[in-house]
Amino acid sequence: MSTDKRKKGANSTLFIGIGLILLALCSFTGCLFLYFHGQDSATKNAAIIFSYSNQSSSLMVDSSMPITDAVGKKLDFNSNQTKYGYSEFSLSANMEGTDSVKYEIYAIPVGVAAELPSNYIKVYLTDLEDDKPLDGYDGNNVPTYYDLRVATSNPAGKKIYSGILNKDEVETFRLRMWLMDTYPITTEIRSFGISLYVKVKD
Repeated sequence: MSTDKRKKGANSTLFIGIGLILLALCSFTGCLFLYFHGQDSATKNAAIIFSYSNQSSSLMVDSSMPITDAVGKKLDFNSNQTKYGYSEFSLSANMEGTDSVKYEIYAIPVGVAAELPSNYIKVYLTDLEDDKPLDGYDGNNVPTYYDLRVATSNPAGKKIYSGILNKDEVETFRLRMWLMDTYPITTEIRSFGISLYVKVKD
């Protein structure tokens, strides 16, 4: 065999070897990308479970019983009441690839025939265990629905609360809603209602 043929054969073998090495490196890099991309997707795989009591996730207030904050903060659930809103609910989550998830609780008004002005509607959120007001709900200064910030999850709603839920954790809440005692009472019965929602935040 001539020297040129031997060189050509050696060069071909070398190119094939380099090609195989490059192919192996590309395959390895691709596998790593898919693995980490999959891990990144898994961190976003979380769903909040919103569990509420029998009175549903909707609250309603009418104009027949304006009350003070001192009374409103102590309201308890009464299945026969229609004059104020009250709800107990809990949050838990299904998570894969992550140990915690951010969430937002928000409210959207429900349509009523004659609506009360939202700047007279007090909204008060506490934990369920100790009945202590949560962040944004000062014990002395209860915000009105009008005062609440617009929800980032839905611009049609108002933010009730946002937080972080850990894996295997259950958070419980008590929400009260009432009409301020400074509301000018008239013979016309007006009302205000909201529905509660919760959503995972990015």
